[in-house]
Amino acid sequence: MISFFLPTRRCTNLWSRPTNLPMEKGSDMRKMDNNIFEMINKYAEELSLMDGYRRDVNKIMLNLAGNCYETADNADFAALSQDDIEIVSPEDTSHFIEYKLLQGNHDINALVLSATPYCRQAAKQGRPLIAALDDMAQIVGYRVETVSYDEQAVKNALKKAEGCFVRDKGVTITCGRNLYEAVVALTILEKSAEVNLKAEALGGAKPLPKIEADFMRMIYKKKYSKAEQEVKSKEGDA
Repeated sequence: MISFFLPTRRCTNLWSRPTNLPMEKGSDMRKMDNNIFEMINKYAEELSLMDGYRRDVNKIMLNLAGNCYETADNADFAALSQDDIEIVSPEDTSHFIEYKLLQGNHDINALVLSATPYCRQAAKQGRPLIAALDDMAQIVGYRVETVSYDEQAVKNALKKAEGCFVRDKGVTITCGRNLYEAVVALTILEKSAEVNLKAEALGGAKPLPKIEADFMRMIYKKKYSKAEQEVKSKEGDA
């Protein structure tokens, strides 16, 4: 999922800047760092197995305990190393828009950049993707926008759903309170884009009624999503 960002970072790696990481009683800083690496590595491996995985596009960004962790450009998600995870600042990151989203929205602690095949096709069409599947309505949202790579446009799109398509980059951005939610959102969004695009040959997918979709989304966020958040709390803002 084309290289489109110029790296301008002067980053430290995960092991060299301990700053304000939280520490469990009886643990040392290096052990906590390793836990963070293992968490990111787990989801990186999952992303590397998805159709359309591209080293020059795929990226994970995570806001945890006041630090922004970012996978290095062209990192191999199938064989991630400790040096591939960096703590970045506004001056270091080559993804400034995404960095600001993480720092400015308490509901977003994780971002995944990708270019899975059906999401890329949806982005090229330049129109919103409307939920025809219950999964998308519940987990991602009723309407996923296709936007330009502009800070306000991306910010507004992610207020309405857990993802958006970036038209001029051919990239999908998915988000969540933790990496689990961001990766699941991508999985559901890719499936939904596939269903909608294939259904066009048969006259198009039938969108869910918006009031029904919004109700399912509300129930999911209050009930099922709350339970998942408790289980995954260490992978987000806890």
